[in-house]
Amino acid sequence: MRVVSTFHPSSSVSRSFKCRLTPDAEYLVVAKTDKLEVHSLHPDGMKRECVVDMWGRVVGLQAIPAKEPGRSHILAMTDHPDPKLVVMAFDNEDGVASLTPKSSLSLADRSARPAEFVIDVQVNPTGKIAVACCFTGKLKVVPLKDGELGNAFDVSLPELNLLAFTFLHTGNAKRHSLGLLHLNHRRQIQMLCRDVDLKDLELSPAHSNLIITTLLSDRTFPSLEPPPFLVSVPPYPAGNSSEDEDPELADHRGGVLVLGGKKIVFYEKSTDSQQDTRSNKQKRLSKRLASDKQADVTKAREKEQERESKKIKPRASVKWPWGPVTAYGLQGLWSAVDDACRKVLLGDAFGRLAMLAFDDVKMCLTLIPLGETSPATCLSYLSSQVLYLGSHFGDSQLLRIHPSPIANAASDTLPIPKGVATISSAALASSDKGKERAGQEDSPEDQSGRIVNAKGTFLEMLQTYDNIAPIMDAVLEDIDGSGQPQVITCSGGRNTGSLRVIRSEADFQETAKLQGLSGITDIWPVKSHSGDPMHSHLVVSTLRETMVFSFADKATISLLDSSFSGFATEVPTLALGNVPRRQISSGGKSSYIDSPLVVQITSEGAHLLEYDSALGTFSRTDGGWYPKQAGAAFEGKEIVAAAMNASQFVVGLDKGRLVLLNLGTNGALELLRTRDFSDDICSISCRPLDPTKNFTTLIAVSFWGSNRIVVLSVGPSADILSTVCETTLPALPRSVLLHNFGKGAGPTDPEFRLHLIAGLADGTLVTYTVRDKELHDRKQSSLGNAPATLSVCDVDGRTVVFASGSRANVLFWDKQRVRPSPTSLKDVVKGASLNTAAFPSCLAIATSSEVLIGKIRGVDKMQIRTISLGLDNPRKVAYHAVQEVFGVACTRTAAGRIGDSEEVTGSLKLLDTHSLRELHEFNCSAEEEPSAVIALPGVGSGKSPAFVLGTVVIRPEEREPTRGRIVLLSVASADGMNTRSFDVLATEDVRGCVYALARVSDDLIAAAINTSVVLFRIRENDSAELSHLTLEKVTEWNHSHFVTNLIFDGQYILVGDAISSVAALVWNEQRGRLEAAGRDYGPLWPMAIESTGNGIIGANSDCNLFSFTMQPAPPLPGRNVRVVLEKDGVYHVDDVVNKFLRGALSSADVSDAQAVKASHVFFTSTGRIGAIMDLEDNVSLHMTALQRNMAKKIQGPGGVNHTKYRAPASPRGHTDAEESYGFLDGDFLETFLSYAEPDVLMRGDVEAERITLPIDHVKDVLIQMQSLH
Repeated sequence: MRVVSTFHPSSSVSRSFKCRLTPDAEYLVVAKTDKLEVHSLHPDGMKRECVVDMWGRVVGLQAIPAKEPGRSHILAMTDHPDPKLVVMAFDNEDGVASLTPKSSLSLADRSARPAEFVIDVQVNPTGKIAVACCFTGKLKVVPLKDGELGNAFDVSLPELNLLAFTFLHTGNAKRHSLGLLHLNHRRQIQMLCRDVDLKDLELSPAHSNLIITTLLSDRTFPSLEPPPFLVSVPPYPAGNSSEDEDPELADHRGGVLVLGGKKIVFYEKSTDSQQDTRSNKQKRLSKRLASDKQADVTKAREKEQERESKKIKPRASVKWPWGPVTAYGLQGLWSAVDDACRKVLLGDAFGRLAMLAFDDVKMCLTLIPLGETSPATCLSYLSSQVLYLGSHFGDSQLLRIHPSPIANAASDTLPIPKGVATISSAALASSDKGKERAGQEDSPEDQSGRIVNAKGTFLEMLQTYDNIAPIMDAVLEDIDGSGQPQVITCSGGRNTGSLRVIRSEADFQETAKLQGLSGITDIWPVKSHSGDPMHSHLVVSTLRETMVFSFADKATISLLDSSFSGFATEVPTLALGNVPRRQISSGGKSSYIDSPLVVQITSEGAHLLEYDSALGTFSRTDGGWYPKQAGAAFEGKEIVAAAMNASQFVVGLDKGRLVLLNLGTNGALELLRTRDFSDDICSISCRPLDPTKNFTTLIAVSFWGSNRIVVLSVGPSADILSTVCETTLPALPRSVLLHNFGKGAGPTDPEFRLHLIAGLADGTLVTYTVRDKELHDRKQSSLGNAPATLSVCDVDGRTVVFASGSRANVLFWDKQRVRPSPTSLKDVVKGASLNTAAFPSCLAIATSSEVLIGKIRGVDKMQIRTISLGLDNPRKVAYHAVQEVFGVACTRTAAGRIGDSEEVTGSLKLLDTHSLRELHEFNCSAEEEPSAVIALPGVGSGKSPAFVLGTVVIRPEEREPTRGRIVLLSVASADGMNTRSFDVLATEDVRGCVYALARVSDDLIAAAINTSVVLFRIRENDSAELSHLTLEKVTEWNHSHFVTNLIFDGQYILVGDAISSVAALVWNEQRGRLEAAGRDYGPLWPMAIESTGNGIIGANSDCNLFSFTMQPAPPLPGRNVRVVLEKDGVYHVDDVVNKFLRGALSSADVSDAQAVKASHVFFTSTGRIGAIMDLEDNVSLHMTALQRNMAKKIQGPGGVNHTKYRAPASPRGHTDAEESYGFLDGDFLETFLSYAEPDVLMRGDVEAERITLPIDHVKDVLIQMQSLH
């Protein structure tokens, strides 16, 4: 059984809008593929209020009026296979925001064909009707009342190939008209209007006369990718409405803008008299069509066809000089920056943002470039010239539009192609008419539009929101030797191609550094008084001495003279800290008060020091404790280990003696008790378990030789230092810590989360849960090979454990478990909290040779590093470990004007692993693009190839590629490792596209070329003057439609046929050919596959995961091997998976009873990174039963049933005959940990559904799942 969970959620933004979800505040609603986010708007930015998973891909998003005046609800539409409308209401009770489903409507229809061009929902300007389109030839009309969905009905739509639709502003609350843009049977784009008849529950059979039916020019709209947009424009008064004046100055009657072509065209709404005239003509035409005379009918049909084939001149137009329009700006229910829709923000496919403005005086369109952004999928104007831009191909952005340029004043705001007439900004401002004489190339209909050739950028970036979609390829590697794998993705597209380096680690931001030290073993920040909030000194212990630094002022950290510091500086320090003074009240109760006392423990003894505020120095008092002065029992002993808290001091003497001290009321250290052990003491922990107390009731001690850790009680005097529990570890516990990760005061408090943590000498970190005086749930992980040390620090306002060795981890409590967060710090000796005027709320991090001061941020966040490649869009990536380089295959599409031929070039970039700096580039030939790349093991230099590149030659006239290349490249170095470049070792022309490559052996390469799998042998070239190596074709297996995936698992070559299914091939070396060992013949349509070790896991074009087990079978005659591909899993993941990788996303703790193990990572087109885990058989049935019970009690928004949601889907939707099997939904199962009544889910509805596994065991399994993603 496999479990599917999410490591990084989908980050692609599909829709957004601004509205008032409450009467007193404005909000931005953002749809990210499968979830809705609500952000409140504030003067200083946006604040995310809540997020809700939608259990479906959101393709439509609108605001609808709620019952309460001044408030809106959210209307969301989800995509196939089960389209649905869901109304969500926003609530904010006691500061906790939430989205609650109010009503829903299923749009599913298994007999209908999904719409090809547009799947969306539109709400009319009055908010009384919504229309949804998701099937060809039909629309769903939904009346709206008080923010709820009414009784919906279907209407037939004669326009089968609908491209766009929108409600028009009719000026009549009872009239609801739809503007429609469609592709007719002659492949002509036609715009028309139809009325929605609520009485007869249909669309008007005849075209509405609100907008005249017209054909749009193919030259103006040369492409339907993406389809054009229709934007409804409301009426507004212009300069003069008198009929005697210039008709150009008449009132703006409203109408519709058509976006997406070489021109932006505006068609105005007809006047009432024009509508009456056309209505009368339509009646006469209908009468003739019903005539008994065939001649009249024929003439009437000719007249009807003539009207429908007319091209009506738009009222206004302006050229669009850039790429296809992908988004336009919205405010409230209107499509504009202002309420009258006189300004519309437009974004194209390559991130060029412009503003379209209607003239205030006469009918004229002005296009003003603003600057370059991410490619927009949605634009939402917020307020005060601030704009939210959502993107699929790049980071989403929060932008401010300035009235004048803020940067690059000498450069064009956006490039404008030659032949497009423009005017200057100065001419626009000075002209009364707002335009200059157009160029000679402008047609008469362009005279009403003008394009401003502005200088500089008008956009200020306020904030960016990481988006790693679409992920085309990825690698999972531990490139820095930290033990924590990093994900490197090929992300972005168009003008925002990028590599993203993703890892779950805390970020250390360095502020200052103390250098020139050596042999550091520990550090302690010190205060002048125990109650001070600020530290005044920093004590650093080395192997030979102790140094004291003073924070004299904000700019200086000074080393104090050892002779005047008061500390014992000639020897190393074992423990040190401020201590309050203890006093006894008349009632016999002790309390602690602020004091200037400091205790320093060295091998000589425990020194008691006092700070003199007047002199600013520490001086030693007579209250210390020294073994040589403690009597004959301590004669000749020295301190080898020590730990302390505010009132207790535990020292370990040589030969295994443990001593407990405290500060007496007389101001001197007093001996409380001792205990002798057989082994020498290595380390001690006595941190208070109750955060509000100055003492502890338990201490932990580790020992040399036996590798034991013993937990001792510091309770009543009779039982003091008695053993509570103990454990033996495989290596020396070099550091030990008892720590409560919660805020509870004792074992009976649910917030009491006591753990024993040990850092071993071999770099292993071991954790135990301390429960009922016993050690439970042992887990271990590695921090490298250096001895691990432990300390408690404050990070981001929470108390954490800083575990350090060769690598450093921050341990904190999250999701009912101790969660490690790796950091970028290396070879750390110790960490400590530091708070000074110059360095507030910082950490002091000691290595063996320096002390770093800074802050650790984001212990519970994912760190995403972006390497921008601009127009170079990465498509494939491979990592060569020996050369420490990446090979990144990129395609580059020049940003041109819509309809112009695209200029595409290809290259393979060589990037340094650590800096990700580009070292060299191999350029493909003209019309050639890279299609596959793999890295080969070996040296990767000289005659040893590092990368194999597959290419394809794209020719528009070819239905399928007929040419490609396979190129062997090594990495050549000059000047050591400073200058490296590609060296071409061999090239081989092939007949088709090289879709995939796989290494079979040291000298064999398998290539997927169109319908074939071809095996090539790498050998030395006899003609060395041409190339060092050559590729020799060995054999070919040609039994597929399109082979797009190849994986070699050590024995089988796994083949993914994009049109058929999967197969397993074997290389028969004796016969010199590839043979089919097993094959599935079902219509699977795989998009990506990977090996499971004994089978295949993959994803298909219907967003399903599938898996096969390869069962051995008797071989056929003449064959050596035969397997049967047995399908053992299918699951609807609701996303397009582009890549599978074997491995784990984190170096998770290894438990003695690990029921869940990481197996694969997958990557999707929406930016989701998922983890697939293997579940042990003994818990699989219990987890399956738990998912079944949860599905009965927990539904998605709109009443979505989980079982149906995860059932495999087809183009016709989910089937009722098959449920998902072989996979479990890890994200869904993990909600059990926060469910209010888990016992109800454990019982089920009937006795047969009861889960017999103990609930604590169930939670442990779910926590293990969480730790792996």
